Amino acid sequence: MRLSKEQVEKISRIILDNLKAKGLIIFKSPEDAVLNRVIEIFSDDLKAEDGLDREVEEILKGHAKEIEAGRMDYRKMFSLIKGKLVKERGIVI
Repeated sequence: MRLSKEQVEKISRIILDNLKAKGLIIFKSPEDAVLNRVIEIFSDDLKAEDGLDREVEEILKGHAKEIEAGRMDYRKMFSLIKGKLVKERGIVI
């Protein structure tokens, strides 16, 4: 995960505070429970993206010779493969 637990918590708190300040959210559950759920969802999404990145890396390992020979650009191929998997699976990142 690219963000620390503390960063995820801080971002989640900022999101909830902004929604509350703009009157865009009304809490039907205790605010702390909502915050914990937002943190959980945010963390799960980050973990899912990390898993997708690992899957793309595994796919690219099969093309290591082409990458090393300079026939393929690793970063470009990584982005293309990740984009294709995201589209195929309907993932929002």
